[in-house]
Order: sequence, then structure tokens, then C-alpha cells
Amino acid sequence: MFTSYPSYQRYRTLLLTTPMMSGEDVYALQTALKAIGVDPMGFDGVLGPNTAKAIKLAQGAMWILSDGLAGPTTQIRLCDKIAVRETNMQRLPQGLLMGHLSHESSCRLGNYSPLRDDNTYDAGVAQRNTAHTEPKDGFNVPVSISALASNERKYFDKFVGLENMRRRWELAAGAWNAPAYASYIAREEGATQVKVSETAKPGPTARAALELYMDSVTSFMS
Repeated sequence: MFTSYPSYQRYRTLLLTTPMMSGEDVYALQTALKAIGVDPMGFDGVLGPNTAKAIKLAQGAMWILSDGLAGPTTQIRLCDKIAVRETNMQRLPQGLLMGHLSHESSCRLGNYSPLRDDNTYDAGVAQRNTAHTEPKDGFNVPVSISALASNERKYFDKFVGLENMRRRWELAAGAWNAPAYASYIAREEGATQVKVSETAKPGPTARAALELYMDSVTSFMS
């Protein structure tokens, strides 16, 4: 784990099998289970009996079918529980964080992007670039959701001066994808605390792509 590009099917359902499933997605699931108070008894990336038991306990606690299958429903609910906590801690708009996670990974905890030419990729539920974040941290679900939430709050605060609050949150969310472009647009639209050195002017294509990204990640925001 963490030393090479993942080889598992990135949307697979996680369950107890013979031989046992293993990989970064299992590790991610284990970190999420622990984050909601259900201990899988380790973070070894192997789905053994203890992790299988923890899946069922978590499903029961979340009022969903306790079938031991950590598929899309279970993974989305795990994301949601952690996102609610981070939303409250960072004072984010309701729905922003889950919309962002849904766009980035469909809330599949072990998701990953295609491998780039420089052998980096985006890892985990928040799709953190392994050029800047160790894969182990990228696949750590509560750590990555917390990093995303903190980034949204950081840029919202930085973009003070924008009068339209929804637009300010949209640009703060966009900064996860393209911070220099989002900062340029925010400064252009009235943000007073953004330094020119923190910005880069997007071309028409890049700007359109960022606007589409922001529309998508804020689609759940109330």
C-alpha cells in the first residue's frame, strides 16, 4: 500500500471474502469507521473479521441494512456523518461539503484518478494530489475531509469584500481545484485581502471549466 499506483477497481463494494480484500480503499474504510466511533481494530488495509464486524456495527448505528457490504450507500453515509461534524466545526453552509465530496469522488472512500505522466494521481475521497499530499494522508478519510473543510473556510475568510455570500462560497470551494484562478476571480469581483502574487489570470477555457466545477461542487449547498 501507498508505494505504487492502486490496482483495485475503484468503485468496488468492500466485504469479507476469501482471500481477504486489501488495498488503500480498505484502509480508507477503516479510517472512516474509526472516525464515527466504530473501531476496526487497526488500519492495515486488510478487510478481515474485525473490519467486517465494524462495518455491520456502523451500518446499525447509521440505521441502514446491516449486511456487511460497504458499498455506495454505506460509504456515502460514512462521508455524511464525518462531513456534518466538519461542517459544524468550520461553520460551513449546509450541503457544501457533501456536494464537494460527491463531485470529487462520489463519496467512494478509496477513489483515485488516472495516473499522470509524472506518476502522481489524486487519492481518496477528497481527491488530494499525491504531488503535494502523501497517499496515506490522501486515503485517510477524516483527515482529508477535514483538510477540504478547512480549505473552504480559509478561502471564504480570505475572500472578504465579496458581497454575494453564495458567490464567495463558490469561489472558496473552487480554490480546492484552482486556488490561483479562484483568487484572481475573487479579487476581480471585490475581495480586498487577496494579494496579486496569490493569483493567476485564467484563460477563457480555464475560467469556464472552473465555473462548471464550482457549479457542481456547490449544487447541494443551501
